[in-house]
Amino acid sequence: MNLLSMLVVLAQGPAPAGDTLRLSLDGAVRRALESGEEMRLARAQVRDANGQVREAVAAALPQVTGSLVYTRQFASIFEGASGDTTLGPIFENSPFGAANAWTVEIKATQLLFSGGKVGAGLSAARSFRRGVAAQEEETAADVAFRVKRAYLEAAYAGRLRDIAEANLRQAREHLVQVQRYQQVGTRAEYDLLRAQVDAANQEPAVVAAQNGYAIAVLELKRLANVPADQAVVLETALESADGSIPVVAEDSLGAPARPALVAAEAAVAVREQAVRVSRADRLPTLSVGTTLSHQAFPQEMTPFDAQFRRNWNAEVRLSFPMFLGLRTVGAMERARAALELARAQRDQVREQVALDVAQARAELARTQSLLAARRGTVRQARRAQHLASVRYANGMATQLEVTDARLLAQQAEVNEVQATRDYLLALAQLERALGRPVPVVRRPREQVAQLDPSKDIQP
Repeated sequence: MNLLSMLVVLAQGPAPAGDTLRLSLDGAVRRALESGEEMRLARAQVRDANGQVREAVAAALPQVTGSLVYTRQFASIFEGASGDTTLGPIFENSPFGAANAWTVEIKATQLLFSGGKVGAGLSAARSFRRGVAAQEEETAADVAFRVKRAYLEAAYAGRLRDIAEANLRQAREHLVQVQRYQQVGTRAEYDLLRAQVDAANQEPAVVAAQNGYAIAVLELKRLANVPADQAVVLETALESADGSIPVVAEDSLGAPARPALVAAEAAVAVREQAVRVSRADRLPTLSVGTTLSHQAFPQEMTPFDAQFRRNWNAEVRLSFPMFLGLRTVGAMERARAALELARAQRDQVREQVALDVAQARAELARTQSLLAARRGTVRQARRAQHLASVRYANGMATQLEVTDARLLAQQAEVNEVQATRDYLLALAQLERALGRPVPVVRRPREQVAQLDPSKDIQP
């Protein structure tokens, strides 16, 4: 079994019929958004941003720490005083001469003033969280678009396979017809040989179409997190049963609502707060604190029978930078440069979004017009194939005319399916560029040529 045959087997899936997964377009998108690797990374970044916000809030809240310390003193300069009846007991029950020391301490501090550094840090953390959340939405939109594109490609490949198989059946049916004509002597041996060669030439096209469908389904499985050996049936058809297609329902779709724009604005806000933080490094900080401790100096190692003595103090601390080797100046310069960079990147995102919308709208107009033209070509090609078959049956046409008419009809069907795929993909691309679903209504294909898709969209 060659590689392409193995791909066909993988796409069909060795699982029994009861394990076949019926996958719709919405279902594929939902699976990718729920368990896709890209979305898992985006959600982890959101959790990290939430943690940064909590860390920023903690800087403005009281800080309380506790400690339990045991100290064993092996040698001391006060050992000689132990024989003194007056000073010996004093040193034995003090940190100077005691062999064992236990300290229980609780310390609390509260920042009162930091030049706005804490508030700026909190604002920056919140802006960063907003930007990460918007980036998660942008990632979700990108994942959804890539899944839709893979699904449409798989459906398109499936239709190509069906067309190739139908063309092979027609070629074989025509071969049987020519064999009968040749047996009764109404057709020459040349017609039979040509019909045989024509039918044989269709077999590689069928294999190629089957392999193309297998590869497209494997790509869809990868994006939708479906096991490669899982049998899949695509429920959403490329062409609707009633022959209608979705078209944009509103004259103006309004301004884009891309999450990337929100993320870019949030990045600017983060850099603005970073400038405030670097400026606050030049200002003094004011804090208050208190420490409560209990100490004991037992003769034995265990403190259970020892007498603890309490010590409690408080402090007010005012600290300010005097000279840091121009470090603060350098930090401010870097913060301002980062702010300018974030603003430039935001402007680039705005321009790119406007360009994406314009390109998506132009592509939708092109594919919509092409789809209307392809529909009429298919009807004409099928009519020409029917007439060629009738003419050949009546002896008024040659085998070459029948073959050409069938191939032209096949190519017309392929072109129509491709135009349908391109149009639906352009519609999905427009939704991706706008950052929200596009309101659509379903209309017959015959009305597509009467519509004007080149409507303005506010950038």
